[in-house]
Amino acid sequence: MTDKSSEQPRFVVEEHGRRSFYVYDKATGLSRYPSFTRRGAQKIADRKNAERAAGGPR
Repeated sequence: MTDKSSEQPRFVVEEHGRRSFYVYDKATGLSRYPSFTRRGAQKIADRKNAERAAGGPR
């Protein structure tokens, strides 16, 4: 049986406007970490997902 938490990332990028991107936390339902580029927001989301997978701070 596979762990469902490893299949779906907890932190995803969400677009709120033309040049407004946020990292959305699926567990809490909050959008945080604003960024002007999708790439910047994706880097933050990837870092947060890696921290979570490694058992780091939540």
